[in-house]
Amino acid sequence: MSTENQRVRTLLRAFGDDAFAQWLLPDQEHRHHVYREWFTMVLAHTATAGRVITSEDDLAVQVWLSARTGAPDMLDEAGVQRLLELAGRRAHRFREFAAMSAERHPREPHEYLALIGVDPAVQGTGVGSRELGETLRRLDADGLPSYLEASSTRSRNLYLRLGFQLLGAPITLPDEGPHLYPMWRPAQ
Repeated sequence: MSTENQRVRTLLRAFGDDAFAQWLLPDQEHRHHVYREWFTMVLAHTATAGRVITSEDDLAVQVWLSARTGAPDMLDEAGVQRLLELAGRRAHRFREFAAMSAERHPREPHEYLALIGVDPAVQGTGVGSRELGETLRRLDADGLPSYLEASSTRSRNLYLRLGFQLLGAPITLPDEGPHLYPMWRPAQ
């Protein structure tokens, strides 16, 4: 399996069936198809607009975007259009999330952790904490703060342990969607 395919697989396994994914796209087969293409596009875009950082075995994948000159985009314009086409009648969910996320995104320069996925086979073993901790130490050395939106209370608690702070109230997605927790980490 190629490195890119392994990274997409890790992200799909980490996020493909979580509460946020189910809110976006309730049908599992459709969701996995859309997510596979979405993650492929995100990784390609990030190669020019940010950094993809992985563990040696690609079982932990971090997608970082620079927000030093404004809010970053996970996809270019063509990618956004392709994602909305793939989402079909559920495209409105992606637009709702994008609008709510953009409204809460900090304006000051920072690095944005758009995604961090750990394969379920190694979740809870410390791989994610170790990998993210190494990245955060590099950001600290450069004096750069970071921002993310935690998609569960479990991940929120992990990020709190790594020095992130809650940034206001949770983002409450409509129609009984899950809460997302905006979190900020000043450079240490």
